[in-house]
Amino acid sequence: MVAPTGGEKDIAVPKLINTTEVYSKENKQLEEINFSFDEFIELNNWQENFYISPPTQKRILKKIKSSKLILNIDDTLAQNTTYHLALNNCIKDLNEGNILDTLNYIFSTSELVDSLRLSGKLQDAYTLKFIGNAWIMLFNKARNDSVIFKETPNYLAKTDKNGNFHFPNLKVENYKIVSLTDFDFIYNEGEQISFSEQLINAEIDSFISLLAFDPIVVVDSIVTDTLSTLSDSSKTDSVLVESVTYGNLEIITTENSPCIFQLLQNEKVISQFDFSEKPYSLTEIIPGKYQLKFIEDTDQNGEWTTGSWEDKTSAERVFNYPTEITIRSNWDLELEWIIEE
Repeated sequence: MVAPTGGEKDIAVPKLINTTEVYSKENKQLEEINFSFDEFIELNNWQENFYISPPTQKRILKKIKSSKLILNIDDTLAQNTTYHLALNNCIKDLNEGNILDTLNYIFSTSELVDSLRLSGKLQDAYTLKFIGNAWIMLFNKARNDSVIFKETPNYLAKTDKNGNFHFPNLKVENYKIVSLTDFDFIYNEGEQISFSEQLINAEIDSFISLLAFDPIVVVDSIVTDTLSTLSDSSKTDSVLVESVTYGNLEIITTENSPCIFQLLQNEKVISQFDFSEKPYSLTEIIPGKYQLKFIEDTDQNGEWTTGSWEDKTSAERVFNYPTEITIRSNWDLELEWIIEE
């Protein structure tokens, strides 16, 4: 005889059964939205995950009642506007904690529903890693640049863990797009920003890539002297240092502009090569496996240059070779690399 196992573990996320909207009898203003689920629920990191776009002046009040989420809108909504309630990862079931990762709700204050969509990705301008949990903001084209990063935007979106963002409710208008990586919509020293030099219109643009940078910090690109490291760790064996033979790398590409090539190991720069034009010949490389990075050295200062919001300049373009490369002793490697957006 064995004890009962209790059955398979519940891995099902809460399922939305229906939604209802409650309006004021006096002015027909939307006051409440009820979300009914198929099981008891609780909140999951609400402050981190929830937002409404366009943002409201007052916070949306929330309450859980058994299997129901109740949202109270204690604010005057803008007329002829379509709103997006982002509830992704905000709800989980009460017993097992299974998180509902996708839940969005769109409503309009008029019969017309704005349905133009804009999606995109946010990456670090230097490492090209995707940035999650960052604010993507749209401002009306007439908004003065001096108040952007200081005022509430017209529309909001937030990136997921893979840097993806999505606006599902836009009008046929031109917008300025920017991003911030901190908790609020105001720029704080030390956080990363991004922007597009062009106006965005969802009727024309369906996808946009943004590259975030810290406007006051320069990446430390000091090259590690690997040979010196080898020498320090083998002072008792001078033969080891003397026996090091190098490899060479020739980059074959259509690019022909001032640039930097970096060889990295574990995200640390091991060697750097600066060029004003072709040929791109990387010589005397210590054998090993490397990641290869290309930096478009526009200002020809020999290092990656960050961007500036005040000057409306983007960070210098960076591209990572898609696979690891191997440099062998006394060997010349030719590498064809099509460097493009």
